[in-house]
Amino acid sequence: MSNESFIIGIDPGLTKTGWGVVKKSGDDIKYIECGVIKTESSDSMENRLTFIYNSVLNLISRFNPLGVAMEQVFVNLNPGSSQKLIMARTASFLAIAKSGYVVKEYTPNEIKKNITGLGHSSKDQIYVMVQKILNSDIRKDNISVTLDSIDALAVAVCHAFSL
Repeated sequence: MSNESFIIGIDPGLTKTGWGVVKKSGDDIKYIECGVIKTESSDSMENRLTFIYNSVLNLISRFNPLGVAMEQVFVNLNPGSSQKLIMARTASFLAIAKSGYVVKEYTPNEIKKNITGLGHSSKDQIYVMVQKILNSDIRKDNISVTLDSIDALAVAVCHAFSL
């Protein structure tokens, strides 16, 4: 695949890292694929982070995108959860950088505003609007389509709007 128009969006997480790929042609943005990189809580942190890193490297190698974008971390009140999220995000970040890309980051509110026009949209509103923008029936009952992968598609679409 050429790097003319593929864009990868990443929604980082330690248990589930969502990813989505869109293709931009002029003003048209099309759905290509999405999924989730899943790790097992019973695995060591080193193995989980390595799996995320290698999986993101494989995605980039497979699609050879024009750009890669990631949702910025929302730090919550639980320091342990925040630390794990930041570690998972760093694994993705390093894989992107290792592949020669500059990571474009978007806050959750920037993504929501770009997708729905509102900075405080629900997950369901994001899901509906991503389907409309991509003119595709992306079904949540498909095993690879989860809210994490829809969020990643929203990141990719947000980045596509900026190009």
